[in-house]
This record gives sequence, structure tokens and C-alpha cells, in this order.
Amino acid sequence: MRALVLEPELHLIDLALFLPQARVLVIADLHLGIEEALRHEGVFVPRSHLSQIQQRLERILQTLQISRQDPLSRLIINGDLRHQFGPLSQTEAQEARQLLRLLSPCTDQILLIAGNHDGDLSYLERDHSNVTVTKAHREENCWIVHGDEIISQELTPHPHPLPLPERERVQRSWIVIGHEHPAISLRDPITERTEVYKCFLVGRFERENLLVLPSFNQLVRGSDLTKEAPLSPYLKDLENFSVYPVSDDGAIYEFGPLRRLLAAL
Repeated sequence: MRALVLEPELHLIDLALFLPQARVLVIADLHLGIEEALRHEGVFVPRSHLSQIQQRLERILQTLQISRQDPLSRLIINGDLRHQFGPLSQTEAQEARQLLRLLSPCTDQILLIAGNHDGDLSYLERDHSNVTVTKAHREENCWIVHGDEIISQELTPHPHPLPLPERERVQRSWIVIGHEHPAISLRDPITERTEVYKCFLVGRFERENLLVLPSFNQLVRGSDLTKEAPLSPYLKDLENFSVYPVSDDGAIYEFGPLRRLLAAL
């Protein structure tokens, strides 16, 4: 597994974002408890999504050489840790605690960005001393929010403010969101079969760069951007966004602007 470098301090790896200098890993939309919700809807799937999440995270941490002896400074889960709206289910609580127990030794801090599915996550702060819950977080030149609503960056000023033109020369500012679960459908010209692939999106929101993270849950394949309108208020002029599909084994591909894919349909 190799990282795709957007900028020297902004790497895409598998379904995650890694900031190497800060030693920060960002993932989004785990949707723990989704199997229980599907069963209530009459859809029965093997209970395997939590183990798949754990295996994928372990593969990423191993690639980055993260260990108990050399941990991350921060692991950020950018919204929708849990799946169901409304009261927290016992399954969601159990799976969240199990996952955080696994991750805690590999990072100094776990930061949970509250998403629209999450509700009250304060019980996890009480149970785990290195867990913090917040609505938004600034990490170096990245403003990290879930993406279901626009949150003003004035709440967390830039740690090293510079006049805007000078700051853009030093390092470009990024907004990093989840929520959208971006994916694209691709047709195999030989078999004629169509497969849906999770993807990263890179574009602009107003004067800043925008990075959209895919869902980290294999059961949440995503919203097919070749057929569906975007949900997030951050997503404008979607046809100009660059698309980076991710294979099941974590390989990332650069496909160029979405408009090219739409024109080929």
C-alpha cells in the first residue's frame, strides 16, 4: 500500500488521510451498528463490519509503522461514528468501546468530530481518558468538520495567522469533510459489469481547497456521484472536483475531473 501525495504534508492512504509531520490520521463515517439497523429493515448480513474496520485500520497503521512504541499524536474520526439516529443502541455502544480500546494504545489522543448521526458521545469521553468530542478541529492547515453543515472557521483561529496571500504561498488551506460517502460507478468494457468504488474528492469551497473523505465502513459503499446529487453544503460545482477511486485492497487511482467521467457515460 502506497500513499498518494496531494501535498508534502497531505497524504491519502487507503480510505484515510495522513498528516505525516503532525502524525495525525483522519478517517470518517464508520457507522458502527449498521448491521443491526439493516436487520431491523429485514436485510440480514453477516456480522463482520467491525472486524473489517479493524483489519483495514491495522493495515494502515502497519504501513505507516505506527505502534505502541511510536504512536500517532492524534486519530481523528470525522463524524458518524455510529449509524442509527435517535437513542444509542447497546450494539453501537459496545462496538464503539471495543474499537476505541483497540485504537487507544496506538495514539496519544482520539478526537471524535460529532456528525449528524452521532447524538451525545460524552459517554465515550467518560470511559476513555484520551477521547475528546468536538464539532470541529484545526490541525495545521486543515479545518476538519463532518460536512453536514457549514461551521465557521472563526471558532478556531489559525495558530500562525499570516496575511492571506502570504499564507497561501507558505501552505494552502484545506477543509476536510466526510458525510458525503463519495463513490463512483465504473463499467468494465469487457465483462460489461458495473462496480461502485469509494473515492476521495478534491476541489474548492469558496477560497479554500476541499477534501472529501470516503466512508470507512465497507457496508456503506457510498453515494454514486455519476447518478446522485451531493448532500453536503460544502459541495459546489461538483463536475470540477477531481476523483480518486479506492480499490478494496487500498490502491488509490487518479481519474481527473468528474466531468470527464460524466461525459463518458
